[in-house]
Amino acid sequence: MIMVRLFGMLKSMAGASDGTLALDLPEGSSVRDLIETLERQHPQIWELIAKKKVVVSVNQEIAQEATPIRETDEIALLPPFAGGASGTSRGA
Repeated sequence: MIMVRLFGMLKSMAGASDGTLALDLPEGSSVRDLIETLERQHPQIWELIAKKKVVVSVNQEIAQEATPIRETDEIALLPPFAGGASGTSRGA
């Protein structure tokens, strides 16, 4: 069983008020297998991944489709985040 952390709108899309999604993936699975499972079980989320509007991270690093997944890995689906630096520096 793989636990996937969800953020932002993905929580409501998956109906996961606690922000996690449990997926049954066999040993030796990759991010590609995760994406294929999402295509079947959560097509709205899969569509965002396919359109590159959501990325998959494994152990806090953006993952590629060939990245292997283990049960102990921290997996997250990351929608775009707003905010950050405004381009001006303070105190200058």
